[in-house]
Amino acid sequence: MDRVAGNSRRFELPGSRPHYPPSRQFMIRHIRLEIRPDMNEGSITAREEIDLVSNAEELRSVVLDAAELNISRVMLGEHELTFKHLDDRLRIELPEPLREGEGARLAIEYTAKPRKGLYFVRPDEHYPRRRVQAWTQGESVYSRYWFVCLDHPDMRHTSEMIVDVPDGFIAISNGRLVSVEDRGSHRRYHWLEECTHPAYLTSLVIGRFKELRDEYNGIELLYYVPEDMADYAELSFANTKDMMRFFEEYTGIKYPYSKYAQVTVDDFIYGGMENINATTLTVETLHDRRAHIDFTSDHLVAHELAHQWFGDLVTCRDWQHIWLNESFATYFEALYWLHSRGEDEFNYYIMQYANEYFEEYGKRYARAIVTNVYKHPDDLFDRHAYEKGACVLHMLRSMMGDRLFRRAVKYYLERFRFSNAESEEFRRCCEDATGYSLQEFFEQWLYRAGHPELKIKVDYNHDGRMLTLNMVQVQSIDGESRIFRFPLDVHVVSRDGRREQITVSVEAKEQSIHIPLRDEPMYVSIDPLNKVPLKKVVELKMDRHMLIAMLKHGNTVERISAARALASTSMDSDDVIGALRDAILGDAFWGVAAESARALAGIKGDKAYNALISVVESVKHPKARRAVVRAIGEFAREDSIALLNRILQSDESYYVQAETVIAMGKSRSKKAVPYIMGSLQIRSHNEVVRASAMTAFGEVRDEFSIPVLIDHTRLGEHNRVREAAALALGKYAKGNERVVDHLIALLRDHWFRVRMNAIKALAEAQEQRALKDLEWVAANDNDARVRRVADEAILTIREATQVPKEVAQMRDELERLKSMSRDIMSRLDMVERELKSG
Repeated sequence: MDRVAGNSRRFELPGSRPHYPPSRQFMIRHIRLEIRPDMNEGSITAREEIDLVSNAEELRSVVLDAAELNISRVMLGEHELTFKHLDDRLRIELPEPLREGEGARLAIEYTAKPRKGLYFVRPDEHYPRRRVQAWTQGESVYSRYWFVCLDHPDMRHTSEMIVDVPDGFIAISNGRLVSVEDRGSHRRYHWLEECTHPAYLTSLVIGRFKELRDEYNGIELLYYVPEDMADYAELSFANTKDMMRFFEEYTGIKYPYSKYAQVTVDDFIYGGMENINATTLTVETLHDRRAHIDFTSDHLVAHELAHQWFGDLVTCRDWQHIWLNESFATYFEALYWLHSRGEDEFNYYIMQYANEYFEEYGKRYARAIVTNVYKHPDDLFDRHAYEKGACVLHMLRSMMGDRLFRRAVKYYLERFRFSNAESEEFRRCCEDATGYSLQEFFEQWLYRAGHPELKIKVDYNHDGRMLTLNMVQVQSIDGESRIFRFPLDVHVVSRDGRREQITVSVEAKEQSIHIPLRDEPMYVSIDPLNKVPLKKVVELKMDRHMLIAMLKHGNTVERISAARALASTSMDSDDVIGALRDAILGDAFWGVAAESARALAGIKGDKAYNALISVVESVKHPKARRAVVRAIGEFAREDSIALLNRILQSDESYYVQAETVIAMGKSRSKKAVPYIMGSLQIRSHNEVVRASAMTAFGEVRDEFSIPVLIDHTRLGEHNRVREAAALALGKYAKGNERVVDHLIALLRDHWFRVRMNAIKALAEAQEQRALKDLEWVAANDNDARVRRVADEAILTIREATQVPKEVAQMRDELERLKSMSRDIMSRLDMVERELKSG
């Protein structure tokens, strides 16, 4: 794994290792599940049938994934079979070997009280009004916790779900609904999925839902929402048909299933999950008309729908190729933005993708998008797999052109329809469909870490009438300077608006371009169409008059780039401040206004502050207004509190209100505290205002905040509020035993994001006393994402104490031995149980 200079953190954690697709001694053809859930106990009683076919010359045993299932019996016809259940693996001995091509139907009876994979939601003393539900989440390797399977993306099969649910509940699953039978106090739902899919895309949702129906070209569209939230469904799902139409037209592939269901559930642990033709979504995407001012479900709905082509119709063969699922869904989400909202929104969308990746790269780690070295598959679901991969696809489309890119995508989907693919197979599809040679492109952007970082200087010599562009690649990976090769468009814009395009082949650490020009240009634009979003311009030196002209007269990408460059110059001249102020008020695109506000915050000084104060109440677009409020907060000035409170009380947007609360907290003035306390009375979409109040209490750095934050981590509060309170406590943890003890207690909270934020808070405080508890979390937490964050926090705290390298190595070795010991003890425990049961 490459490592980036300035970012000493490696992606690989202790315990990471290479992973490879498993051999397939047999193929599963069909899985039939009969399940009776106990909604009160959170358990299931199940009978499962698995139809399989041997790939081996003589298949004597079948090894399947089965985690924490209490298996009572395995049958083959009338024969009861011998089996062993060890280390989440079920080994079934066949009475007679199966020869290649011969099939068998295994019947397995079991009970389970799943900790993963299948989740039960029900009221308790803290949340007495919580709805009763059950839902599944199989990705990455969690279907094994509720049914026996081969839990890997490379094993595809059809499926069948027969579920008995209490009267008044409904069961929703993949495929078509075969029948519903009344059975006294229960109803039996029978679903059949006749398209092949991996185990992780198997879905089951149980609850009381309002079913809403629609139709698109013979495809049944189903929306399931809690009965008391049915009025919000249209705001979230109204564009589903348009999205489906767009994805069909863009890919050239019809939606591959007969139905598409979207089910909103409580306490979902992701935003959404693209189960084959039955997507599960967090109920938090449902929203009222006031939230709809600047909140939309379209991001989430488009992303999960795109997965029906990328991830479901064609699935990555192994987790190392997860970008074939996630980068594609992320990029097609952006392409829908291009279709529905236009080029300005699309270009800014891609620029924001790049920023999100750059943040992970700078603050956490760098890795190749395609890598098989990891600790757990969940580690790969990061900004590299989503946003960076989407930017790579954007560069590929920009290089090929839209027509050839669409041709390549169609060929790929047709070639691997209802099967699995690897990254190299996608490359070959692109090459076969377009004639492009892409080996260097894939090696540079997908198989190696990092991205180009550029320092660019633009200078015009009046005497020699020569424009000079000097570009230096300053990135350093693994301590060495690695050079990226890519084409980069440069536009020279004359004072009468004419453009001259020059495409520079960037291929050296430093290179200069000399362009004879009779007159000084109005401005010079680097990558004006954002064809290479993964280039990071860390410094752009250009005459400020050129930057101001670009801000006023450029296209959207140029105007945003100009605002960012002006921020980095720290020039507070009247013309710079005035140009940025005018852009906030007058630019047609809210993203330029937002970037101009950020630029003023970066410039600092009274002139920049006064410019923001003068415009904030005149900005019409709520997202731009949010950015202006955020920028005001960066000045940390007490005299902004009254203005911010006025906006808090009057703004129509929940999200602007939330930003004003945080901005008041950043003043670090005791005068802000009463206003922050008052904001706790404001109810909003997903309690975004009250959650922001927790962030504000962290920013204000007043000891008064500590008991308020601790109190708002209590069970019974909205999880968004609890998460924010836990993270904000990190501002007070250093040297405060009460806060540290509370954060340590939160490491065992029921909600995974509270645990994650408690970990981050302890890491921020560099609290050594928490190391033992963090090590327990890293080894034992139920959620791999939490374990990953704990591992990273341990490294952060140890690095902060500047432990000698030799001691750190000894600790890593000790952790490795502890891990081996835990593994051995687990194996011995399972063997002992086997002996007792035998």
